[in-house]
Amino acid sequence: MQLTEDVPFQVLRKTWQPVGLSRDLAVGEALSYRLLDEEIVVVRFDGGLLAAPNACPHKGMRLSRGYLARGELVCAYHGWRFGPDGQCAGVPSLEDPPQRLLDKASLTTYDVQERYGMIWVKLDDDEAAPLPDVPEFEGAGDWEYLVAEPMVFQAGFRREIENYLDMTHFAFAHSDTLGAAADVTLPPLDITRYDDGFQMDADFPAQSEPGIEPTKLQSAHRRRQRCYLPNFTTIRQTFLDGDERMLVHIPSPNTREQCTVFWSLAQPADFDGPPLADQLDFSTQVLEEDRQMCENQVPREVPINPSRGGWGVLVAPGDTLANTFQKSFRGFLKEHMAAPEPAAS
Repeated sequence: MQLTEDVPFQVLRKTWQPVGLSRDLAVGEALSYRLLDEEIVVVRFDGGLLAAPNACPHKGMRLSRGYLARGELVCAYHGWRFGPDGQCAGVPSLEDPPQRLLDKASLTTYDVQERYGMIWVKLDDDEAAPLPDVPEFEGAGDWEYLVAEPMVFQAGFRREIENYLDMTHFAFAHSDTLGAAADVTLPPLDITRYDDGFQMDADFPAQSEPGIEPTKLQSAHRRRQRCYLPNFTTIRQTFLDGDERMLVHIPSPNTREQCTVFWSLAQPADFDGPPLADQLDFSTQVLEEDRQMCENQVPREVPINPSRGGWGVLVAPGDTLANTFQKSFRGFLKEHMAAPEPAAS
């Protein structure tokens, strides 16, 4: 089966993607989000969340402009009402609307859940991959975690993943932050493939030259990156003193050339270094440097067939991890893409 540029979004409809932060959505509020080129709304009712297309079935008014009244979502345009299950509950211009109208006007709903301080939506009923279990980001043991503010990248989600997996750009793209003490030499990479993704173990290279005194977060450490297909990555850093720190990173696709990066930090309560809140400015600056790199690459998204048209022909050893992702991702797409329609006889 031939992979085309339409296939990634078709398959990712079967996966859980973050669309907002739990802390930003109070009872009675709604958020709008563009997920996989589809505008959706998420509303928090007293009893839970509703996710649906962000358009009233009547005249297409954005439901995110509506409000909650007596436990129902009210469209701001004509007052049509919807319950927590998406069922149309009333039409103000009709005293006794027929049930068939209410049924026809009910909202298409999407699966929605909250985990890791984020709100996740799956657009299709089928599930190609569950959310990974990362207990450190749910307060397991003595770990503390902090959900950062999402950052919009004017680049495709695969472009952002390649950047996140790159082990040779630190000394250049992050010369003022994470890479201030980074060695330009690629360390040996130990890559293990799994059914649901892959894992890379490597030493983060750091210089020990006179005059260079890296901070704790810049210093040499063992780096374990676990990629869960299609786009969920964790990084576990093990420092020379035995301390550990983790990051979780998910570029949620908005359009083919834009994604929103959701990310969090976690570390044990006795971590010998800056507390999580004090790391935000530094970590956000690192991500901002990545954003600049991604948004200034051509094309804005990595082609699904990168060898075509001359792009992706020049491959260096530092591309090993990115190439592992691309191969694994194409395999994931082929496994979950819809079978072609049979030809008409």
